[in-house]
Amino acid sequence: MQTDDQVVFSLSEHLGRLAMPLEWLVVLIELFAVAILILGIVRFLSWFLSGEVLRREAHDRDHQLNRGRLALGRHILSALEVLIVADLIRTVLHLSFDNILLLGGLVLIRSFISMSLEYEMRALEKA
Repeated sequence: MQTDDQVVFSLSEHLGRLAMPLEWLVVLIELFAVAILILGIVRFLSWFLSGEVLRREAHDRDHQLNRGRLALGRHILSALEVLIVADLIRTVLHLSFDNILLLGGLVLIRSFISMSLEYEMRALEKA
């Protein structure tokens, strides 16, 4: 397919009936990533409240908060990886130079966030 001097190869045009289920699969994968994030927030909230409500010593509160931050960081990293899978499938279905650039940018941003979170999580585990 040709649009405005841009060559676009859409695998979805060649897949026929399989294209729509794959589009829905991408949506389901993205919803799964959102569910991972929500679970991470819930786990963080439980650790945070446990530290604030049940523990009175500053050391215990800090320890609980660090455990919550580690749990949240793990969930964020997992969700980012799942979102990359969804983006890969979407890019393959609608292959264009713009989509490839967008995917590359998203992967770079998510990789930077992942490295930053992993660094922070390692520091928290040592604390």
